[in-house]
Amino acid sequence: MLLLQTSSRDEKIIQKARDNIGENEKIREQTLLMISEWIQKQPHLSSLATERDHLLYFLRTCKYRNEEIKRKIDVYMSMRAAIPEYFCGLNPYKPELQAALELGTFLPLLGRDQLCRRVILMRPASFDPFLYKAADTDKANYMVAEVLAKLDPTLFITGVVIVIDMETATIQHLNQRSFPMVKKFMRYFTDALPIRLQALHIIGMPSSLNTAYNFVSGFTSDKIKKRFRIHKSDLKSLYKEVPRSILPAEYGGDDGSISKFTEFWKEKVEEHQEYLARIESVTRSDESKRPGKPKRSQELFGMEGSFRKLDID
Repeated sequence: MLLLQTSSRDEKIIQKARDNIGENEKIREQTLLMISEWIQKQPHLSSLATERDHLLYFLRTCKYRNEEIKRKIDVYMSMRAAIPEYFCGLNPYKPELQAALELGTFLPLLGRDQLCRRVILMRPASFDPFLYKAADTDKANYMVAEVLAKLDPTLFITGVVIVIDMETATIQHLNQRSFPMVKKFMRYFTDALPIRLQALHIIGMPSSLNTAYNFVSGFTSDKIKKRFRIHKSDLKSLYKEVPRSILPAEYGGDDGSISKFTEFWKEKVEEHQEYLARIESVTRSDESKRPGKPKRSQELFGMEGSFRKLDID
């Protein structure tokens, strides 16, 4: 199932798959078979072998480079096992996660931009930091992202555009995330997450958080920094890159309200409760079965080391 099914756009995406990542049906099926067979021979990763759709995320993100696919899958599975606070307990009916889903902090838009890319609106400060925990909103965001990937796997072909609304962000929001957790997330985002970030738009950045912005952007490559855009509050510059037709009304758009998107994704996550439970169980490594030395948290994330530069194609 795709959230967007129109023949003209589908044909554009098929062409992008050929041109941008070298995908065709023969290469896709051959590589899926080869990677599945490789995973089955890795006792610590074997649980992922039957998840063909999930494997396709890595094939597309890595542009069918076999060794890169293997490395990314191994790191992905190991890091997810090492960060249970993010990736365990994915039950959308838990009261704290129900509350988090109702906040609408991570909202994929239902339309696409001019280049057929999926646009995701993130509102990381759309909650009272004295009433809600960032850890719960982060987990809710992950569940939405996992369901989006299942519903629209073409985003691994076209890439994604992220719009982050920071207008109501405060130091209290920032303080909810400890340095070790920020470090883990950045490592995961850099080394493991299958994603093709095409543009990142920031709106309403408070001057009080400029230091935090510089801290995070300092871990990104020059290539990715060129994809960052900071927009003024009137959003005129944003509209040149993200069509108003797909934005919520609260952002001057024509596609309904924030509450509409929030309700839509909350319902989709609830509908996929069983899928999320299965993905939770198969997308983490069993380090006790890894040949040789197990990969533990210290090895994956380090203690005092610096971050690698973020460079996502």
